[in-house]
Amino acid sequence: MLTILETMKRKSINKFLVAAVALATGVLTSCEDYLTLYPTDSITKEYFWTTSNDVNNVRAAAYYQLSKNTNKIVEWGEIRSDNLVVNDMKQAQYRYMQEAVLRPTDGMFSWADMYTGINYCHEVLENGQRMIDQNIDPSFTQSDWLPIKAEMISLRALYYFYLVRAFRNVPYVEHSVSTDAEAIAARDSATAGVVILDSLINSVEAVLPYAATNYGNSIENKGRWTNQSIHALLADMYLWRAGLVSHAKAKGFPVRKSDGTILTEAEENALAGQLLVKSVEHADVVLNKMMKDYQERLDLASVPQQDKRREVYYPLIPNEDLGLTMIDIPYSFVLGSRNSIESIFELQYDGVNTYNGTFPDLFYGNADGGFKAGKLTANPLLFNAAQKVDPVKGYGRTDFRFLSYGLYEQDAKSSVNPIIKSVNTRTLIFDPTNVLKGGTVSFVNSKSSNASWQVYRLADIMMIKAEAIARLKAKPFENPNYDVRVAFRAADELFHRNNPKCDTVNSTNEDLYCVRVRQNKIDKDYADKSKIIKERYGAYGQNALYLVYCERQREFLGEGKRWFDLVRECEFKGSTKETLSDWMGASTSVRNRLRHIISLYNPIHVDELKANGKGYGNGDGKLVQNPTWERYMPKM
Repeated sequence: MLTILETMKRKSINKFLVAAVALATGVLTSCEDYLTLYPTDSITKEYFWTTSNDVNNVRAAAYYQLSKNTNKIVEWGEIRSDNLVVNDMKQAQYRYMQEAVLRPTDGMFSWADMYTGINYCHEVLENGQRMIDQNIDPSFTQSDWLPIKAEMISLRALYYFYLVRAFRNVPYVEHSVSTDAEAIAARDSATAGVVILDSLINSVEAVLPYAATNYGNSIENKGRWTNQSIHALLADMYLWRAGLVSHAKAKGFPVRKSDGTILTEAEENALAGQLLVKSVEHADVVLNKMMKDYQERLDLASVPQQDKRREVYYPLIPNEDLGLTMIDIPYSFVLGSRNSIESIFELQYDGVNTYNGTFPDLFYGNADGGFKAGKLTANPLLFNAAQKVDPVKGYGRTDFRFLSYGLYEQDAKSSVNPIIKSVNTRTLIFDPTNVLKGGTVSFVNSKSSNASWQVYRLADIMMIKAEAIARLKAKPFENPNYDVRVAFRAADELFHRNNPKCDTVNSTNEDLYCVRVRQNKIDKDYADKSKIIKERYGAYGQNALYLVYCERQREFLGEGKRWFDLVRECEFKGSTKETLSDWMGASTSVRNRLRHIISLYNPIHVDELKANGKGYGNGDGKLVQNPTWERYMPKM
């Protein structure tokens, strides 16, 4: 029989996991106080980790914790880029951020919530394995455990991946922490991001064979890690590690071999090239699986083999030509709803107990009554290009994303460009040959917003593969095994899906003619000859990589990816100047503040340094502040 103390502890844990229980059955429940550290002493572990339900509840809590951090993903991965402008002047921390003045006292730089999620993963990994080893629940078998283990190692990798992209070097903890005192006593130092990614990749590759392939329903197939989504994560991490390895010694972050010696420049290039190849390989696994599923759907629908729907390069949901007035069908399925066939991995909300508050809070919502722009709006340059069919940056006159992603009012006197992505559920375009004629959109109430947060979808993997191939074909790699046409084509396929009414045939129609998507001659036009590429991509030069980046910017507006993209390009180049100037258009003052690679990363929050900072607190800590932001540290 349990003692009173033991019963109270058990009840406390059960209350803590109310939300997670609901999540484990496919529905999230809000519970603001359950994410504090719960007791993990020997009595608690003995009486809590006793059934597979306990494992699944904490597993679900680990996912839920990440779903509560999407604001932070935007703050770390978007605000510093050329995508956004500050709309609310009271948001001083955002204004400073865009001016390249990052203050360690600003709460957005706290990584505590991310480490809370990592700790949940560790709790499951340690206690789930212990339950198997000790046969605590005979109904919970090794075959039940291994897919969950693959999930938690992959989810832990995603948490750390966000931290590496935002901070570069962070503490790399591989065990659970039960109390604040234990965390403080550990005083972990920061591990190099390139080392962390190597460890993450190895651990995820090791469990990949055990990952689930089908949970039996679309909610779990899209909201939990599967073999397919883990391949997507690996493709992304390999791409990023290739960037960190490139010019590593010259950047001041040398990569060491197992014997402690530092990689030479030639060895850096060789390793980066190998990592890019691995990125392509994992992306191909995802794309091939999605194409196979697509063809099977056509078979079930008895679509003839000669039908043009079978002659696609990527299984994108098309925007069909239905006449003068059109609905943005792909947007409705992919971003206006949930669990689409293009989704690979998403963070989910039910719109009743939990809701996606990031888009309504930061971009556009009605929390205070009528719908209005939030703290951040889109850079006007992205929406001021609609006179052209294919502007280098931004949305052209036939681009449906102009109306689906941003609020456009023909007679509006304001120059503000609210981002309505994921708050908008449906877009009707009045004239698909000219988006400036407007359309209608349908908004969801902020407190009912159930739009998923897309971590990986088909467009992501297309662009990851395209970027990796574009890099492999350029110096210093110049890999002959890859065709740069694949990179050009991926960007064009995504562009053409969102511009279904641009003219690809009649070159005399200058207002609508778009040379880069002439589908009737696609194989000939994509011949890898500089003259043809120059003709088709004059505005982009012959740079497939720049084309891919411009398409990424159009597609992923507001999703917390643009700044990370720019940082990755700087890492590959080994410098910041060209990317911040030519690709981002940053001001001279911003470029001057961001001269060094490390300046592209966030400062460590002041509270972390108080607890574990070298020269701060009691003086025996191990964390060292990002040198760029040391000047903004308060005296302690």
